[in-house]
Amino acid sequence: MDINDVKSIIAYNASSIPVLFEMCRIAKIAETVNDMVEWKSDNSKISPGFLIEVLVVTIMHRRQPLWKIEEYWSKQKLEFMLEGSGITVEQLNDDAFARALDKLQTVNMKELVSRICLNMLKAHDLTIESLHLDTTSISVEGMYEGDEEDDFIICYGYSKDNRPDLKQFKIGAAVQQSGLPVMGQLLSGNKSDREWNPETIKETKVFFEGQQYRDIIFVGDSATVSSYESLRQLEGIRFISRLPENFSCVSEWKEKAWQGVNWEEVGTLSESSRKGAAEYRIYEFVEAIDGKPYRFVLVHTNSLREQKTKTLQKRWEKEKQELEKEAKRIGKRAFACVEDAMRESAAFMEKVKSLHYNVEAHIEEKVSRKYSRRGRPGTEDSYEETVSYYVKHTIGERDDMACEKDLFMESTFVLITSVMDRDRYPGWRILAEYKGQSSIEQAFKFLKSPVYLGPVYLKKPERVEAMGYVFILVLLIASYLEYRVRKALRDRGEYYIQPNGQKSTRPSVRTILEVLETVLVIYFNGNLYLPNDTSPKILKMLEWLGFSPDIYTKKINVIF
Repeated sequence: MDINDVKSIIAYNASSIPVLFEMCRIAKIAETVNDMVEWKSDNSKISPGFLIEVLVVTIMHRRQPLWKIEEYWSKQKLEFMLEGSGITVEQLNDDAFARALDKLQTVNMKELVSRICLNMLKAHDLTIESLHLDTTSISVEGMYEGDEEDDFIICYGYSKDNRPDLKQFKIGAAVQQSGLPVMGQLLSGNKSDREWNPETIKETKVFFEGQQYRDIIFVGDSATVSSYESLRQLEGIRFISRLPENFSCVSEWKEKAWQGVNWEEVGTLSESSRKGAAEYRIYEFVEAIDGKPYRFVLVHTNSLREQKTKTLQKRWEKEKQELEKEAKRIGKRAFACVEDAMRESAAFMEKVKSLHYNVEAHIEEKVSRKYSRRGRPGTEDSYEETVSYYVKHTIGERDDMACEKDLFMESTFVLITSVMDRDRYPGWRILAEYKGQSSIEQAFKFLKSPVYLGPVYLKKPERVEAMGYVFILVLLIASYLEYRVRKALRDRGEYYIQPNGQKSTRPSVRTILEVLETVLVIYFNGNLYLPNDTSPKILKMLEWLGFSPDIYTKKINVIF
């Protein structure tokens, strides 16, 4: 090899890009988009489906800000991965992506996302037994160019990522029992979960029955059954939810349980036997609400008790301080007779005892003299004596039994379900299905960073909406990255060693991408090579993902 050959060798960091493109291919994103949108292959240099794939990879790999994509890809050496396709990096510009988003907006994007989700589900030989629904907010930085009245997607609303200073849009999604997305929908930034949950459950049931998925159990948080009306909307649907406290029967049932019921010990529902895992006990019964019978599972857990202890202690401390202030105000009032002082004291002590605090009171007598003339009184000056009475209160500690009851009530919740089959779905399984709700919350975590959208993506409300559905596809790919690695670790009995030396069988998508962040690829004479000294940690991660190292040495197949 001469010096010119050496100079033609180029090393670059491919990172996770080939893996992300391969995941998009498994999901058939480009094919599905191209099949649904209207476009002409004979006069389009790049298909809208491929551009959407590139956009998904960009968001996952780069995170933020999402603008000047052409400049970004020019630094990633994408031209080597696309060599022979006839596509140049210069063609991957903001305007090209904007046009792809415009095409995407012309179709039913909710259906498009569901079709792609089902592609992924079938590719991994998975099914749907239960669906968990929830929403999350995506904060957006950047100047929206439309009129304020047209701003129906990006607006201010309740921020689930604690950024009330930023406008947002919301994403509603459903994951199946393994935590993998099967449905996604873009929502206005101020859309209420209480409206969305029951409406979407009805629509989703119809869609998946059309795809031959029947008898699905829908699982949602307390927003699902927020009122009698929402319960009526769920008639004929198999669901599990938490009954919110605004139903008066919840406190009644908790009170009954405090008096004593026959609890069933469930123990821990955790997959691991880690120390400190939450333990549960349940009490199951059937009652009617609005004339319709439901199964209810009263759940008590030690983990909630631990969480609520500090909160309640702060509440009790503040409550005691307020009582002490009121006692001080009462203590400054002068009463003309003992009876008036005792009457005021009795009313206050009744209030204190109703809050379960110990209290003591005593009456102080104070005599004051009023002289007949001003100035310093002499021994011969006449005066009148006035006797006043003051009541002093001492607020003691709160009753231990009352504290225990409050802790019990706060660490107990009620589940409601229309699933009446106790043999197949005993009480503990109803609880386990509800606890699976955390899987969608975990899936949302990858999307929680605020994203800066450049002007071209914010120019039209329709374009903003299309971008939201691209974020749902990002959620899909991220979820399957985690699923593939975690399943491999579980099936093989292996584990990932974290930087701190701890063993993990559930690495996050961020961890997976970080491991692949430093993959070095060599380009020479039109071919791609993976160095012999590639980190074993990288190779192992590829193995868990189900890919061989040559995923980095083959060119990306552009779908036209």
